[in-house]
Amino acid sequence: MEDVAAAAGITKLIVYRHFGSKEDLYRAVLEQVSQRQAQVFVDNVLEGSRSLGLRTFLTVARENPDGFVLLWRHAYREPEFAAYARDFREKAVEVARTPLAAATAARPELAAWAPEMLIDLLVSAVLAWLEHGDAAADAQFLTVATAGIRSMVDSWSQDVST
Repeated sequence: MEDVAAAAGITKLIVYRHFGSKEDLYRAVLEQVSQRQAQVFVDNVLEGSRSLGLRTFLTVARENPDGFVLLWRHAYREPEFAAYARDFREKAVEVARTPLAAATAARPELAAWAPEMLIDLLVSAVLAWLEHGDAAADAQFLTVATAGIRSMVDSWSQDVST
């Protein structure tokens, strides 16, 4: 809590006035990031974005990198927040299931696996880009990563029995 107060330029007392405990603060960050991610996703759908999921994740990660990492990487390791993180991930997987239905129609064995893998790939790509990429090159990242993801998704509809 001292680190949070120092980063915000306020006293620890002010932080505790708004958040009764470290857990309350943690939960507030998780909820803010997850709500923002849902809103950005809806905005991208309405705009007709071609890199929908990736753009959503990157936008939220750039706005709140620590919160994004907290939600997608650290919350799973905290017993009191693991269920929240797992539930949020399951909702993201459900959202991914519908647009992937056509790609996996010819290969039903991929129907459960593909959306799970896609969400994990999107999150991992953005986490790695946050750590190693340059914000000035975000547009190039989106272009290259989206092309790679589209190729992967396209391959799921191909006959691999030969």
